[in-house]
Amino acid sequence: MLRYLGIVAVFSLAQAAATDKLPPGVQICPRNENYNECVKKQLEVLTPYLKKGIPAMKLPALDPLLLPSLTIDRNLESLKIKANMSNIQVFGGSNYIIDEIKANPDELTVSLKIQVPSVHVRGNYDVQGRLLLLPLAGIGTFKGNFTNTNVRVNARGKEVIDKNGVKRIEVDKLQTKIRVGNGNIRLKAPPAHTLTADAAATFFNSNPRLVLDIASPIIEDTAATISRALTVRALSVFTKDELIP
Repeated sequence: MLRYLGIVAVFSLAQAAATDKLPPGVQICPRNENYNECVKKQLEVLTPYLKKGIPAMKLPALDPLLLPSLTIDRNLESLKIKANMSNIQVFGGSNYIIDEIKANPDELTVSLKIQVPSVHVRGNYDVQGRLLLLPLAGIGTFKGNFTNTNVRVNARGKEVIDKNGVKRIEVDKLQTKIRVGNGNIRLKAPPAHTLTADAAATFFNSNPRLVLDIASPIIEDTAATISRALTVRALSVFTKDELIP
């Protein structure tokens, strides 16, 4: 789910002037009172292509989304965690629903409200830490199902001149606000770590709202970091004039 935020932000600014770099069926949105609604419709046209990837924009297939590795190191009041996760697969993130979009091509700003009905995640974990009074330690594999996720994205770009003197747009600011509605997890660990894994999974599944609220800053920071990285890749394909004709 995380990477989609940056992609949606890029397409919200794009006017589809660079038709050779975008899939067929995308229309140019005139700058009138219906601009935001037009951009929303173009994003919906693009969604099926995001699942398979768009090579011309350096975008791999995004459903399932593959993350070779992800490192988390945070020390919060209720959650202290050092985790290395690998071979992560995320299914369902491309089934997002855009509730609201406000794009301003003159100011290079985008504001989005998105729903993601259901996401399935699986991968490997190696974690050390503490959740409230519960120790977190061990290695193994995990599976998680998360539903009714609401996302707010606020992004702002800035004009830059590259080394060849070409005007381009870079990410100046990207903020995310995420609330996962509900979820459950399964942890599978070798015998030495089974008790700890079972305790952690039982605690989460008995208190998903509590745990998700505690972990919210980590979820939002991770989403922003991954979204920014992917957005930078997509923006590097376009000149400013192609994005904002």
